[in-house]
Amino acid sequence: MAAIFSLLLQFYLNRQVAHHKDFALNKEKLVAFAMAKQSKDKVEQESGERVFNLGKVTYQNTKTGFATSVRMNKSNYEFLFPSMKPKEKKTDKKQQVATDSNPEQNQQKTEDKAEKKANS
Repeated sequence: MAAIFSLLLQFYLNRQVAHHKDFALNKEKLVAFAMAKQSKDKVEQESGERVFNLGKVTYQNTKTGFATSVRMNKSNYEFLFPSMKPKEKKTDKKQQVATDSNPEQNQQKTEDKAEKKANS
């Protein structure tokens, strides 16, 4: 009876160790992906590298896609994202909106609001 219990316990403990290793690898891969994604989102040049607390990301924007290589303490990961278009400045869009709006339309809107308040 003790031998059967010992075998079951050994099997259970081996499964727990395997699950723990699998979890640790998945967590490390997720952290590497997050570092690569953040590098992609914050890119300012065609190629370069960014250093994080847990590793270093080397990236390059090519015609085929945005390639990243993440080097961590224990392993290396590579991710390929779809090709990036050059970022447009957000201030340009704000300026277009400001220049497109007509002062007469703005005055009419404020008059409409005043009429609605008076009718209430």
